[in-house]
Amino acid sequence: MHKKIDVVIVTYNRLELLKKCLRAILMQSYPVENIFVIDNNSSDNTLLFLSKKAKENSKIIPVHLVQNIGGAGGFYTGLKYFIEKSKSDFVWIMDDDTIPTINALEKLISKTSIVQNFGFLSSNVKWHNQEPAVMNIPAPTNSWNEKAEKGIIEVEYASFVSILFSRKVILKVGLPIKEYFIWGDDIEYTKRITECGFKGYMVTDSISIHEIKQNIGTNIVSEKNSGRIERYYYARRNTVCTMKMRYSKKELIKWTIYSMLIEPARIIRYSKDKKILRLRSSLKGTISGFFFHPYIYKFNK
Repeated sequence: MHKKIDVVIVTYNRLELLKKCLRAILMQSYPVENIFVIDNNSSDNTLLFLSKKAKENSKIIPVHLVQNIGGAGGFYTGLKYFIEKSKSDFVWIMDDDTIPTINALEKLISKTSIVQNFGFLSSNVKWHNQEPAVMNIPAPTNSWNEKAEKGIIEVEYASFVSILFSRKVILKVGLPIKEYFIWGDDIEYTKRITECGFKGYMVTDSISIHEIKQNIGTNIVSEKNSGRIERYYYARRNTVCTMKMRYSKKELIKWTIYSMLIEPARIIRYSKDKKILRLRSSLKGTISGFFFHPYIYKFNK
């Protein structure tokens, strides 16, 4: 039976990458139904481009936001549109710098016959040189190799770079936390899903390329882009918030010790510049996390 798939792409001021992403989606060996492009109030020509593309192709549905509410807000909006405006069975979500290979979606869908009641199926995300994308490595479970011979690895959580959700799961667990703004919304959401009794998997032969400039993770100690340092406030705040909700008290205490003591010591010793800014962003974010209680949107059943 043919399954109907929608796509959600979140974009912000990366028009050339968005064009590549859209081309890759439209070239998929498994055709999609609707492509919701959530434009986070881009200041380049994204709005004009999307308006033109929507006239050329009815599958493309631009959603222009009047302010930038971050990746988390974009995915919140996109999944809400999927539930309320579409009748498709599944939604495939990604950032604008995700370039899925031509059969990436087909490979994801092929596994739905193996694990019908799954929480999510994520692609095997690589950098442009085929190395694993460091930022998007999922966390395997203790039973990770239960279905490894079938090309799927069970994971505890995964990133929002090429990941498939069913309508049923979204209706069950609600939407991502839009107040996270950036970083950590994907971990909280996919871990929320697995906590609800659904299993998550990485599909090893569903390949998507993450076209980030450098194949590095998020590390405030060695961060070279000074313009990104203040974003670590969100990373720390959101991590503490997720820890409170999704992890044990022992793990929360362990993380707090690292964030409040070990990481500041590493910043002082190893960071080459902006040490005060790095310390302020990290410590302020960690402390804020304990007082941060965002709302989780749930659908009426």
